[in-house]
Amino acid sequence: MKLETERLILRGYTEKDFENYWEYVSQSKVGPMCGWQAYTDKQKARERLAIEIAKPYQFAIVLKKENKVIGSVELMDFKQERFCNLEIPKGAKEIGYLLSEKYWGKGIMPEAVKKVMEFAFLALQVPCIVICHADANKQSGKVQDKLGFKQVGYLKNHGIWIDGTSIGLVQRWMTREEYMRLYKPQA
Repeated sequence: MKLETERLILRGYTEKDFENYWEYVSQSKVGPMCGWQAYTDKQKARERLAIEIAKPYQFAIVLKKENKVIGSVELMDFKQERFCNLEIPKGAKEIGYLLSEKYWGKGIMPEAVKKVMEFAFLALQVPCIVICHADANKQSGKVQDKLGFKQVGYLKNHGIWIDGTSIGLVQRWMTREEYMRLYKPQA
């Protein structure tokens, strides 16, 4: 499966993507923003990439201008444990993402996530997309705000951040109806 925007190609990972993948999963700030330590072992990163390759809606973000994989967006079954305090519509999906720190602040992630949202709501007809971020990850919150996701909950003391501090989890969602009103896609 391949999706495309003006600047990006979104497609499944391949083994040939390893060096690009390694470049950003080993960066000191990327993993920690998602709640995991940066990779320091290439073999463990290779094993993780094999898992990512097998996922049905795991989209590698390829920057057209450089023909380089710089991050990913995944559309997955939502994780009820992160939304245990909310009633989520049946058939909902969750979006997760990460991006090489070299490309932060350039509007790439909102562009990529918006395309995956379009695919989910229009092609797959999902009723709702849920998305969350650790309260410490303000950048992710800005992406979600920009895309129009509304906060529907907050879990205080959801877990332990990689520096050992307690984190809260900001929970957001967008229904298909909200997407159609906000983006007014042409049929």
